[in-house]
Amino acid sequence: MDAIYDEYFDKIYNWSIKKTNNKEDAEDLTNSVFLAIFEYFNKDIKVEKLENLIWKIAYNLWSTKAKNYIKEKNNTEFNEEYQSIDNTDMLDKVIYREIVNNLDNVGLTTNEKKAFELYYINDLSVKEISEKLDSSDTNIKYYLYSARKKIKERYYE
Repeated sequence: MDAIYDEYFDKIYNWSIKKTNNKEDAEDLTNSVFLAIFEYFNKDIKVEKLENLIWKIAYNLWSTKAKNYIKEKNNTEFNEEYQSIDNTDMLDKVIYREIVNNLDNVGLTTNEKKAFELYYINDLSVKEISEKLDSSDTNIKYYLYSARKKIKERYYE
């Protein structure tokens, strides 16, 4: 266990700093990650790829903390319409809304940026966006896919 801690502490802490933009939150997140890792190993479950497990735990904990932070920040309860949506999609939508202020740093094309903002900020459907941008549904879906991919490459890795 000590070897895992020694090998991954700096990596996870630096990753946490990038995700939280705050030293105290990064320390809390790093501690939570290692606590979860050690709890996982106490269950005597065979691990095929240790590094994959560690980063999956780190990402899941960060996602949960991000969702809770945004929920507290907005001081609103997620309304009933979101309860029927897959939690991953809901979390992605919340995170993308937070990221939208930094879209210029991601390298999106003009069409990707417009489609992304209309979908995640204005809550327009793909059909509504295609009408507004005078483009096909297929193009809008591609713009959204491409934008999400670029954002994930920038923020999730």
